[in-house]
Amino acid sequence: TVTMPKQYVRLAGTRATGRSFDDRVGSAAQLLALRRLDRAALKHQVIFIWSVREEIGLEGAEAAAATLGMMPRRVYAIDTFVSAESPLEPPNFAVAPIGRGAVARALDNSSVTPPAYVDSLVQVARARGVALQVGTTNGGNDGSVFTPYGVVDVAIGWPLRYSHSPVEVVDLKDVVSLADLIRAVAETW
Repeated sequence: TVTMPKQYVRLAGTRATGRSFDDRVGSAAQLLALRRLDRAALKHQVIFIWSVREEIGLEGAEAAAATLGMMPRRVYAIDTFVSAESPLEPPNFAVAPIGRGAVARALDNSSVTPPAYVDSLVQVARARGVALQVGTTNGGNDGSVFTPYGVVDVAIGWPLRYSHSPVEVVDLKDVVSLADLIRAVAETW
């Protein structure tokens, strides 16, 4: 068995490299959003879910979907957006450069976010001054297992360079942007 040591290394500016950022960065963004959340501003119940085994079958998300059923109207699946912004990736999909904010997935291999929801995300982000990109990508997201229950899957995330490698690159500004977007959605939608 060959393993790579887990190291977190700060790069120039606000960038960092390491492995297994997917989906530790999403967890960090949720925790940051929870810390900053104005609970008095919430107009409805907001549920934060951390799920497991996404890469091998969405098992944790499937359990959550089966438990919650049709109760949520929307699910905001938080996941990596693989950025094709490198010389190693074809730019056909996933054009969302790192350092330019969170990303709303309009389309991936598992779901299509209704355009009205993408537009609403853009409006919420703009009203709160949150940097937001809109993109399409390959891959899928945990929220897709909620759609058979009639729940709308609105996938959001952060751009990540060199996904699933020992040298993934993230811009910490994007993590803060995602946390701000999560908070804005929870407080205004």
